[in-house]
Amino acid sequence: MAFGKNKLRIILMILLGLTGLVLFYFSLRPVVTPAVEEGSLPPQGVTFLEGRYEGWEGTKRIWSLDAEEIFRTADGRRISFQGIKDIRFFQEDGRALFVRADQAVLDLKRNILTLDRVEGELNGGELLTDKMELNLEAKTIKCSQPLSLVKEELQLEAKQMEGNFQTEEYRFFEDLAVVQKNHRFWGRSFDYYAKEDRFEIQGAVEVELQL
Repeated sequence: MAFGKNKLRIILMILLGLTGLVLFYFSLRPVVTPAVEEGSLPPQGVTFLEGRYEGWEGTKRIWSLDAEEIFRTADGRRISFQGIKDIRFFQEDGRALFVRADQAVLDLKRNILTLDRVEGELNGGELLTDKMELNLEAKTIKCSQPLSLVKEELQLEAKQMEGNFQTEEYRFFEDLAVVQKNHRFWGRSFDYYAKEDRFEIQGAVEVELQL
């Protein structure tokens, strides 16, 4: 009987030893991660909170933007801004063009800044529109959405606007309507020269006197 017990004990020890060797072998095998299709991962990038972004040309600061959140994509092609507090475009004489917007996207490849729901200050006047595009290299502004400009006794409405925020020359056109004091004007375009604070109405001008 003792011989049988010893034989059974040896068999159990051999089985335990083999089991241990198998477990040890599998523990040494590398873990294989399932393949993930390209583009299925969430986009990665860098987020800055309560930050400021500045655009420079050499040693000259051209513009700055303060926002609650600034996100730069991993590929470095785009920066988005949320909770914008203030945007400034600096003029050569030390003044600045102030703009506010709900959000903005900067295309770094084309150097174009797109603003949504814009409130701008144009030489003391208030400019309102839903979308505005700024070419930061050419210093140009383009708006293809209905917009309005209110400056003292001048009120203007148009569907499009183009201009240059460095020379401060702006053209408003398409479905143009201008009211100044008790006069209403219609024409092809309205050119505003902010540095001189003067304007010209181009094309066949119609004038209506409001009594």
